[in-house]
Amino acid sequence: MTRSTSSLDTFDFLELLYLLSEQARTGVLYVYRPDGQFQAWLEAGRVRHLQFGVDDGVQALVRLMLDPKGRFHFDEGVTHSSPRLDATLDEVTLEALEAMPFQDLPFDGPARVTSPQRVARMRWSLKELDVLKQIDAQKPVSELAQDPETKRMLLKLFRIGLIVPRKTRVARLTVSITRQVQGVALVDELIFRRWKEDIVRHPQLVALRADDGQVYTLPVRMSANLATQIMIPADLLVRTTLRAGDSVLAKPV
Repeated sequence: MTRSTSSLDTFDFLELLYLLSEQARTGVLYVYRPDGQFQAWLEAGRVRHLQFGVDDGVQALVRLMLDPKGRFHFDEGVTHSSPRLDATLDEVTLEALEAMPFQDLPFDGPARVTSPQRVARMRWSLKELDVLKQIDAQKPVSELAQDPETKRMLLKLFRIGLIVPRKTRVARLTVSITRQVQGVALVDELIFRRWKEDIVRHPQLVALRADDGQVYTLPVRMSANLATQIMIPADLLVRTTLRAGDSVLAKPV
């Protein structure tokens, strides 16, 4: 029976392998090529065997990643009779990436870890743990990458999707005047908590961009049930050209 295959020209091979692993699939991923057949055997998402011609283990994965071409098929439910591996895909891929060409990071600002759970399951050196702490503290990757060893670690984390550029959500809010407080603007609790997730700390200041391009920075704290309003006391409002009813773009600084 002829197997239905798809081309890796329209798939990122590593993303495909991660998709199968994250779904805890059991089976073998075949990649058919003129120079041989690649096989990645999975059991409940764990990597159990890798083979590419005479190469096995991590070297087989390196060989395919250096030239990720061919047609693939996943055979569901089968297991290898004598597997040589029992590792997470993260462990195997990080080792394989050590052999890949050195590249530049595609961004230079702060990063965020996408899965603390995956990070917690992995073994790190003391230096690597320190790098992870600095990522959490929002140190720009351009500064961290001054050290070649750290740069390689960052590249590997980015390639397996464990770090991505940190982006702060911008909210469009309507200016209202409040007499409840003085010296601080109020935003909705939900928006405030999302900002805290973005910058990994309680926001202290908010930048407001008016439609005329003017930007104002004000102290901020959260309040309940404000929805899309930003409540500004009169003592702060007079420092700006804003008026009640104005629409502004807001983000923490």
